[in-house]
Amino acid sequence: MKSFRPSLTLSILAVLSSILLLNWLLLGAISLSLSKKDLYSMKGQEGSALLATILNLAPRQLVLSNIIESGFSDVIRSLQSIPDFAGLLLVDQNAKAVYAVDEKRGVDQKLADTVSTGVGASLLSAGAKEIHVYAPIMHENICIGAARLALSLAGEQERLARSQRLLMAYFVLDFLLLLGIGYVFLRRSVVAPMRGLLAAIDRVAKGDYEQTVHVPGSAEIADLSDSFNAMLAKLRNNRAEVKQHVSSLEEVNLKLQEAREEAIRSERLASVGLLAAGTAHEIGTPLAAIIGYSAILSDELTAEPDKRDYSRRIEQEASRIDRIVRDLLDYARPPRCEFTYEEVAPLIEETVSLLDGQGVFKNISVSVVSDSFLPEPYIDRHQFQQVLINLLLNARDAMPGGGTIEVNAGLAGEINWGSAQIIVGRSLGRRKDDFRSAFQAGFSGETSSKALRIDIRDSGSGIPCENMERIFDPFFTTKEPGKGTGLGLSIAARIIDSFGGRIIVTSDPGLGSCFSILLPVAESGGSDQNENP
Repeated sequence: MKSFRPSLTLSILAVLSSILLLNWLLLGAISLSLSKKDLYSMKGQEGSALLATILNLAPRQLVLSNIIESGFSDVIRSLQSIPDFAGLLLVDQNAKAVYAVDEKRGVDQKLADTVSTGVGASLLSAGAKEIHVYAPIMHENICIGAARLALSLAGEQERLARSQRLLMAYFVLDFLLLLGIGYVFLRRSVVAPMRGLLAAIDRVAKGDYEQTVHVPGSAEIADLSDSFNAMLAKLRNNRAEVKQHVSSLEEVNLKLQEAREEAIRSERLASVGLLAAGTAHEIGTPLAAIIGYSAILSDELTAEPDKRDYSRRIEQEASRIDRIVRDLLDYARPPRCEFTYEEVAPLIEETVSLLDGQGVFKNISVSVVSDSFLPEPYIDRHQFQQVLINLLLNARDAMPGGGTIEVNAGLAGEINWGSAQIIVGRSLGRRKDDFRSAFQAGFSGETSSKALRIDIRDSGSGIPCENMERIFDPFFTTKEPGKGTGLGLSIAARIIDSFGGRIIVTSDPGLGSCFSILLPVAESGGSDQNENP
C-alpha cells in the first residue's frame, strides 16, 4: 500500500504556519507583558500622586480626633467616589492603625517598613486585582506615620483583555492573509513549475523526446528547467545515435542474411547442377533408347492389346523420368531469355486452349477475363507460357473433385517494386522472406511503376497457413511421392523474377487460392520501353 505523503504546498504551508504561530505567540506574550507592566506602572504613579495630594492635607498629629475635627476624614470619604478606589489606611509613627476607609487587610509589613524607612512603594496584590501604594507622612522631615492607598485594577484588566482580543484578531487576520499570499506564491513559483516538469517527465517516459520545457519561477526552478532541457537534448541525440546504429546493424544483418541465402542457393544450385548434369548424361541415353524401343514395340504389338498397353505404360513412365531430369536442368541452369513485347491476353487464351485440348480440365470450368487495351510487358513468351502452365496445373491438382478456375488479366496500378511487401487489394500476398529469398532477381531502375496483373484463382481447399511460406521453396511439395518434384513453383518464381516482376499468393483455407503475377509495364506502352531490364 502506498504511504501517504503530503503535497509540497501543504508541507511548506504547515512549516510556515508553525513559524508564524510561534512568532505571534512570542510577540503576543512580550507585548501583553509590556502593556501590563506599563499599565501597572502608570496606575502606581497615579496612586502615588493621589496619595501625596491627600497626605498634604493630613493633620500634624495623627489621632482620630484631629482627623475628624480637621475635616480630613471628609476628604478621605470623598475618595470613595473614585471608580478605582479600593481602600485607605493611616498608621501613626508606631505603625498602629489610626484611620481606615474600606480597608480590610490591616497593617502589613510593608506599611511598617514605610514608617521606619520613610520610603514609599507600590505593590501588586495577590492575583493582580489591586495595586497598593505606600507613602510616609512627613512633618518637618520627620516621619509621623504612613498611609496605604489601594486602587482596583479592574479597568486595567479590562483594557488588557480588550488589547488581547484585538491582538488575537489581528493575529488571525494576519495569519490567514499570510497563508493566502504564501499559497498563491507557492502555487505560481514552485508547485506549477514542478507540475510542468512532472508532466514533461511523464511524456518522456512515454517516449516523447521532442519537447522543450519553459517554466516560470525562481532562479533554481529556471536552472532545473534548463538542466531538464539539456538532458532531453542529450537523450534525443543518444536516441538518434541508437536508431542509426540499429539501422546499420539491421542493414548489416540483412546483407549477411542475403549473402548466406545466396551462398546456400549457390551451393544448392551447384549440387543440383552436378546432379542434373550427371543424371542427364547417365540416364539420358538409355532413357532415349527405352522410349524408342517402347515405341517400336508398340507398333509391332497392334494385335496384342495387353502387351501393347504394357509397352505404352513403359513409354509413359520413361517420359516422366525424362521430364524430371529436364526440370532439374531447368532449375539448375540460368534461363536463356528472348525478351519481346508480348500481348498477354492472346497468350493466356492459347495456353488454356492448349491444356484443355489435352483433356487437362476434366470436370473443371475455366473462365478467362481480360481488360481491353492491356499494355505489353517485356517478357520471354515461352517461359511465361511455362509459368501459366505450371499455375494452371497446380490449380487443377488442388481440385481433384472438380471446380472452377478463373483467370483475370488487368492493370494493378502503381507498384513499389523496391518495397518488402506488396499490397494487393485488401489482402497481403508474400513469398518466403518478403521477396528477399533466393528467387529475387535484379529489377529495373524504376522503383515504382504500373503493373500488369494476372490472377489465377481456383475453388479448391486452399493452402494451409503453415505451408504458405514454403510453397516457393525448391523441392517442397504436398503431393504424394511420384506425383510432383516441388520444382514447378520454384521455376515459375525464378522466371517471373527474371522479368522484373513478382509472383505472390493469397489463400483462404476451404475457399481456394489465388496466384497473382505482377509484371512491370511502361507508362506509354511496349514500344517505348528500354531493352531487357
